[in-house]
Amino acid sequence: MKVEKVSFLFEGKKIGGFVYYPSGTGLFPAVVFVHGFSGGTHESKNKLMCEALAQNGMIAFQFDFYDKPNGLSEIPISDMTVSLQLAVLRKAVDFVCGLNGVDVSRIGLTGHSLGGMTVMLYTPTDSRIKVLVVQSGLSDFGQSRSTAFGLHPDWKRDGSKLMERSWGSFSLKYDFIEDGLKHDVYGALEKINCPVLVFHGDQDEAIAVEQAYKQREHLKETDSLVIIEGADHCYKINDTLPVATRLLVDFMQKKL
Repeated sequence: MKVEKVSFLFEGKKIGGFVYYPSGTGLFPAVVFVHGFSGGTHESKNKLMCEALAQNGMIAFQFDFYDKPNGLSEIPISDMTVSLQLAVLRKAVDFVCGLNGVDVSRIGLTGHSLGGMTVMLYTPTDSRIKVLVVQSGLSDFGQSRSTAFGLHPDWKRDGSKLMERSWGSFSLKYDFIEDGLKHDVYGALEKINCPVLVFHGDQDEAIAVEQAYKQREHLKETDSLVIIEGADHCYKINDTLPVATRLLVDFMQKKL
């Protein structure tokens, strides 16, 4: 396996990330990995999952939507919206399809949390996506820990809100809330034709597990839902990250 730092342009701004290549030669299926709210390529969970995909014969690509926290990309994090992420994701898929060694007939997509919402909305708009895996995905936008702040009148009045994270703070415009509430995730799920796996922890403190059950109601009978016992939002407790990683890898291997 090798890892290569790469970038592509979106409306003149650099989007940076990493490609994880499996050993060997020839054409490989590829998986695009979409991070969650204020997340990115620095997260150990994301790195481990991409490494596991590559170790099991798939090219994996993860990237940062925004300039913070890693400085790889040039879009200000204050401009974050789901609509913006959907547009950047299309360029990311274009980029992956142009990489040497990628079998463009076998492109998978996975996203975590807000990234899960992004990939659920995106998949029915791009026939290149052949497999979708949703990790702790947000589908009722106003009901996550991060977006619930949008119900507070101060954010709308002030036009932005200061968010505190372990890596620092950032200001987020109220446009994020107004845009997010416009999207119909459940309607999008009903339009997805490719195989879908949804997994979610029953101890998720950020997005209620009930959202995963509701997502399942709008998918095909052949699609899958797995509730991971003891798992929190990012699979940090009860040794559940290996379980989540195995679910992702096995489903991609089987369906791509």
